[in-house]
Amino acid sequence: GMERLNHSQYLLGAQLILPNINFSKSTRNTIPGNNGGNAGSLTPGVGFYYVYSYSPQLKWGVSLTTPYAGLLNYNDGWVGRFTVQYLQLYALDLNPAVAYQVNPWLALGLGASIEYANLQQTVALPIPGYPLIDGQVSLKTSSFAPGFNVGVVLTPTETTKLGLTFRSRITHDLKGDITFLRLSVQPNVSTSMVMPQNMIASLSQTINKQFSLLGEAGWAAWSSMKNTVVDVDGFSSTTQLNWHDTYRLGLGGRYQATDTLLLQMGASFDSSPTTSSLRTPNLPMDRQIRIGAGLMYALHSAAKLGFSYEYINFGNANINMSSPQGMLVGSYARNFANVFQASINVDC
Repeated sequence: GMERLNHSQYLLGAQLILPNINFSKSTRNTIPGNNGGNAGSLTPGVGFYYVYSYSPQLKWGVSLTTPYAGLLNYNDGWVGRFTVQYLQLYALDLNPAVAYQVNPWLALGLGASIEYANLQQTVALPIPGYPLIDGQVSLKTSSFAPGFNVGVVLTPTETTKLGLTFRSRITHDLKGDITFLRLSVQPNVSTSMVMPQNMIASLSQTINKQFSLLGEAGWAAWSSMKNTVVDVDGFSSTTQLNWHDTYRLGLGGRYQATDTLLLQMGASFDSSPTTSSLRTPNLPMDRQIRIGAGLMYALHSAAKLGFSYEYINFGNANINMSSPQGMLVGSYARNFANVFQASINVDC
């Protein structure tokens, strides 16, 4: 896509995610406790992109993004506290890339990723003989891992653009520390986390001078998430996940209202990676429906401001989970997020 730019450019963007994640326990739930309150917490994100136009055929670029970010904070007395009480996950991607225009209808791109991941999680522990008092374990882990991405843009006609992009799987071997409350040990901990490979095919079709139609279809290999293994000084604990691959469909449009104002709107659907018997409350995701709208306003020929809003519905995320403490059964009566974004795009 860098080949579509006639000049060197940079874009700086920021976002705020305001989630509302409320669990509602079922009458079949056997673990004592409350619904946990609103576990969603304000989560910021950032994106920086720079493209250097070396020649009409050759472009260099680099980006710094947060492809994954989330924060859950259930209250201490909630029924799922023995699975998760607090979880913070974020990733930072540094991605240098190059694009080359082979001929008027074919452009190729190649990039490399260095990804930093940080995972912090707090879980309650039952203390034998003290049913009204919980212990607590906190994990703080991080790692760096490499990956790559490739892309192709086809322009069969002046009004039609087709894109195909592939991003490789990234596997993190997270290492860090573990601390206990009301227990006297403090060992080291390690675990692994998979960011799956994914592929997206996209279409941009110009209808007239003002309106363009956009579409995409995607696939993500979440089946690589077979289980989660946590090693604590030689002791291993395995949680079976057995996720499956997901698909994504999206449709949108762009309308050039005036010479300086561009309006955009779109919606998408992502399938669920898991089922109620395998879903855990530290990843309360079901199918996802996204609806968004935004605008870009040209301050002058070299600078544009962008603003957008997106509503994400994460589905009911039913849970039917068995553990040594009993059955955690329920669903998420409110499970959505509001996302606000702003950006500035400048020719240089």
